[in-house]
Amino acid sequence: MPAAPLRKLKIVDLSRILAGPFGTQLLADFGAEVLKLEPPDGDPTRGWGPPFDEGNTGESAYFRAANRGKRNEIIDLHTPEGKARLEELLVDADVLVENFLPDSADRMGLTWERLHRIYPKLIVASVRGFASDVAASRRAGYDFILQAESGWMSITGEESGRPMKVGVALVDVLAGLYLANGIQAALLHRERTGEPLHVEVPLMEAAMSGLVNVAASTLMTGERPARYGNGHPQIVPYQTFPCRDGEIAIGVGSDKQFEILALWLGLDLEGNPDWRRNRGRVEDRIRLVGEIETRFAPLGADEVVAFCDQNAIPASRVRTVDDVLFRKAGELHHLIQPLLDEDSGRMVPTLASPVLLNGQRACAPLAPPRLKKRR
Repeated sequence: MPAAPLRKLKIVDLSRILAGPFGTQLLADFGAEVLKLEPPDGDPTRGWGPPFDEGNTGESAYFRAANRGKRNEIIDLHTPEGKARLEELLVDADVLVENFLPDSADRMGLTWERLHRIYPKLIVASVRGFASDVAASRRAGYDFILQAESGWMSITGEESGRPMKVGVALVDVLAGLYLANGIQAALLHRERTGEPLHVEVPLMEAAMSGLVNVAASTLMTGERPARYGNGHPQIVPYQTFPCRDGEIAIGVGSDKQFEILALWLGLDLEGNPDWRRNRGRVEDRIRLVGEIETRFAPLGADEVVAFCDQNAIPASRVRTVDDVLFRKAGELHHLIQPLLDEDSGRMVPTLASPVLLNGQRACAPLAPPRLKKRR
């Protein structure tokens, strides 16, 4: 049997879209019992497509991405019956997860202060656009907006191009990971002290945490970061290069790795001794990258990757998503997990958690739930 460290943990999930559902999906993968409460029209992502299953009439791919392992129930929190049902469910719940705007949470009685007074053991986890202690606290937040607001777009894209968002809703994914981590920390704290906590994850601050070395550099220098396209602000060469039959990504993480690559490519290290150290390569980025591009251009991508693999230099072809999912399964990953859809009787392909517990990938056994009729 797969390990289920959160078995018997009961989570009531009122969150919608991606950050909250992604976090509770991870907790379901770890064995938690997650009940997803949806409004009468369902989670908005059920309509985000195409693609949709069953000839564009079934579930959306977007909804499936973040709702594995959950049971669901339709509830209208704007009615007395819906509010009463929620109160009933919270009596024996361990965690409530919600991502309403602060004003909406206030109107529905979902504030930490009220819930803690009525359910003294309940952990409440809130996903917000902005933290409750800042001036922007009541603003709405979508991943796309937070990529703009946090500075992500300003460092993404080609140097001479327009600011660009990341290709997936990575702010939401980061926030979901922080949410799951914060909930588990709160559970441990409650187990040790008997005291529940209010976990709050602002999308803005999740995005800022993802700036890592870029933020650290700006804090150190006070200077505005530049965009480097597929390059790296502090490591050279660490980017994509065109070859004869495709693009490769190469990440030279040490001076020794660079020396091996330079000798193979015939770069003049004697005439350019500063290239032997990463600092010198960064300072002479434009000229060095031009030299490397010239030498890679006539080579085959597989030839370059094979050499790099033999010499422990990180490198890869630039792959398409369908290539890595369908043609590299078993070689690069075992992440695809088919799950039984209890309503249709069909198997639904999903991506398991990348966390392995005792050698098995954590993956809740339930396919994402269909939209049920209202109670």
